[in-house]
Amino acid sequence: MSGRLLAGALVTASPISGAVAFACAYAVGALPVAWLLARRRRGVDLRRLGGTGALEALRAAGPLVAVAAGLVELLKGAGVGLAATFLGGGTDWFTAAAIAGCVVGDAFPPGFRRGGSGLVPLVSGMLVALPLAGFLCALIAVPVALLTRMRGSVYGAAVIVAVPLGLLAGTLSWQTLPPAAAIVLALLGRSRLRRAARARLARTPADASPSATIIDQPPAPPSHREL
Repeated sequence: MSGRLLAGALVTASPISGAVAFACAYAVGALPVAWLLARRRRGVDLRRLGGTGALEALRAAGPLVAVAAGLVELLKGAGVGLAATFLGGGTDWFTAAAIAGCVVGDAFPPGFRRGGSGLVPLVSGMLVALPLAGFLCALIAVPVALLTRMRGSVYGAAVIVAVPLGLLAGTLSWQTLPPAAAIVLALLGRSRLRRAARARLARTPADASPSATIIDQPPAPPSHREL
């Protein structure tokens, strides 16, 4: 396909339609599924753990909630990839732009300073819509992500190499490189913010005031303990 507009496309692939696809996919990716499930089933705010993804759901709400959240995250990426492929008639860069929007939305949802990792919708979207690119990307990035827990310089280097290389080699289209750049920035930015949030939590004393321990929440009313 290599970026060519194929017969049967419902949308003409252009910079404007690509931006619209990115924005629509961002809205899908930004749905805080893990946060909603953990909040509803366990009454836990995942933002206290530095993120609102399935990994935080596993730590705070248990495996059932984490598995449910992970499945929905997989479906979000896969759904966006398939929809973009159908609408764009298989135009690779258009599909990549939509997947990039989903990844950015997952990592940086509006109203949440703590997002997901972005890796789950990336891999699922690429595997179903751009299978060769997705396989090459996952082959490099996923093992490193598991070993490094998606943090550190090794993970960053793997992302920088895997995403552009996977898209370029898997589609043979240089037009997929701008979406690849957006994906890389989202993954690295979220990894850095998650690491910083965990570091702040680790430095927070157990008996600190509520305003110092609760992330992204308004301070609780002051206690009535006598000084």
